[in-house]
Amino acid sequence: MVSRCCSSSSWSAAGAAVAARASANSPPPRSTSPSSRPSRRAMESALGTAPRRVRIAVVGDVVFLLLSLRTTIHSLLRGGETNHGCGTGVAFCDSMLDSVQGIRGKEARPLERIRHNDWALEEDSKALQFLQPDLVLFTGDYGNENVQLVKSISDLQLPKAAILGNHDCWHTYQFSEKNADRVRLQLASLGEQHVGYKCLDFPRIKLSVVGGRPFSCGGDRLFRPKLLLKWGVNDMAGSAKKIYDAAAGTPEAHSVVLLAHNGPTGLGSRMDDICGRDWVPGGGDHGDPDLERAISDLHRETGVSIPLVVFGHMHKSLAYGRGLRKMIAFGANNTIYLNGAVVPRVRYAQPSPSYEQCQPEGSVSVAPTSRAFTIAELSEGRVEKISEVWVLVSGARTELEEEIVLYKHSREHM
Repeated sequence: MVSRCCSSSSWSAAGAAVAARASANSPPPRSTSPSSRPSRRAMESALGTAPRRVRIAVVGDVVFLLLSLRTTIHSLLRGGETNHGCGTGVAFCDSMLDSVQGIRGKEARPLERIRHNDWALEEDSKALQFLQPDLVLFTGDYGNENVQLVKSISDLQLPKAAILGNHDCWHTYQFSEKNADRVRLQLASLGEQHVGYKCLDFPRIKLSVVGGRPFSCGGDRLFRPKLLLKWGVNDMAGSAKKIYDAAAGTPEAHSVVLLAHNGPTGLGSRMDDICGRDWVPGGGDHGDPDLERAISDLHRETGVSIPLVVFGHMHKSLAYGRGLRKMIAFGANNTIYLNGAVVPRVRYAQPSPSYEQCQPEGSVSVAPTSRAFTIAELSEGRVEKISEVWVLVSGARTELEEEIVLYKHSREHM
């Protein structure tokens, strides 16, 4: 069961104290509007009496429209298996689609815009300023090696961590020795914020983000194994050890949030399970075995606290209109697994007459949008609440349009 709420009071009360709570190695956010009075949260932070509650905003996969077209064609070619399986035999299909886009030229721009516009720096920054997170996590799949979009994510003026997904190396099988390929350019844009196989510490909130395997597309095979040689990984066991070592080295007082593109095995094999195959009859577990092994070994052998594992890849809407996926799961040692792949994550609204009248003469009118985030709130190393939220962005105005509560610690699992 989920509960829905459309009140924005709890979010607007968060105030404007992001800069005070930001990680020391992250630049402060740019304010979109002046604040006439400091919020309670800001005053508590200044006095050192703020409750130790951490708000994390998750941005799920942002590639959508053309992927859906490819998925349909791949499914026909494979007799039911889609590109989630990442098998061979679909390169011809991909090259045909890419050629069609190239031939269409300017006519292809609306398609590209819809395909990649599920992240827009200005609009999403406004929504995030409203939500006031301590940290923003990106689960990967930013387009088929869309360097410009990844660069815009790196320009977000909030503490953040990201990982690359399978679509972020869609055309690149190995790193180029002569030129800066598009995977290398994405990694360079993200810099230390790309957490694949490493740890990024946020001392002010006593939290460390540890990355899983980059470029994952689920299942029991490594995707783009030649790219993974950059990290010295050539099999699942080596990948699990890399994740384990990164988490084992986190500061003792920190909680660990694992960030991966795809979730671990062991969380169910039904079509609507958090990592269940929804594109083949009978379903199946499409999780990453190396991630499951790393988490299991960490629980068994170390005192590392892992309250939350965040990932995407497995879209909320099931294939062929089969319904919706379960987006959270519960594991051992009070670990909660969160799938943030609400796709598409942008809904376009019709601008009201009053909105259009308020636009300056000669300005380009941007239609209002609702933008999805998954919000996880942690306190004392424990997940207190998880919600899917939709924030309406209309010019300079932002407001909470909808909140779907997925989990609350004080209540029974929903």
